[in-house]
Amino acid sequence: MGKMTICVYGAASNKIDSVFITETEKLGEEIARRHHQIIYGGGASGVMGACARGAAREGGTVIGVVPNFMDEFEIINNNCTEIIRTETMSERKDVMEDHADAFIIAPGGIGTFDEFFQILTLAELGRKNAPIVIYNTDGYYDDMIVFMKKCTEKGFIRERALSLFRVCTTAEEAIDAIEEMKAQNNL
Repeated sequence: MGKMTICVYGAASNKIDSVFITETEKLGEEIARRHHQIIYGGGASGVMGACARGAAREGGTVIGVVPNFMDEFEIINNNCTEIIRTETMSERKDVMEDHADAFIIAPGGIGTFDEFFQILTLAELGRKNAPIVIYNTDGYYDDMIVFMKKCTEKGFIRERALSLFRVCTTAEEAIDAIEEMKAQNNL
């Protein structure tokens, strides 16, 4: 298995239960231990910062993608090996998508949902061929998955869309799934 660049989407907020921070630090550690690198939104706080800290602790490469205006909203992570600056949020997403070989959706809010549904839509339309994993720490995404299944039953989401991602609860399981999907599909 060659080295992959794994895009990690997740919350920037620190106003969340510490289990999400702890488990996402483990995710960063596991990514680095397996010699993959991270590309993410570049923030120092919340789930995003936790993932970068975990990877940095294990000597991993961490690429942060930061819109210039974000400096006034959040602290940029000093654990980043490299910072790529963009003008807009759309550009930020494009850069992360273009550089990523796989995607992990850690617990997050509106921005994370936006990123997940954009990458899932691109995969469903055949525009992006990459493993997608929902990192379902502490059952965070249970209700969303149930809702997506309901939407599928009612004909709003194609059944195929639900097969384009895996749901994992541990760091090891998440990276195993990505490596397995990559190998199976030559993604």
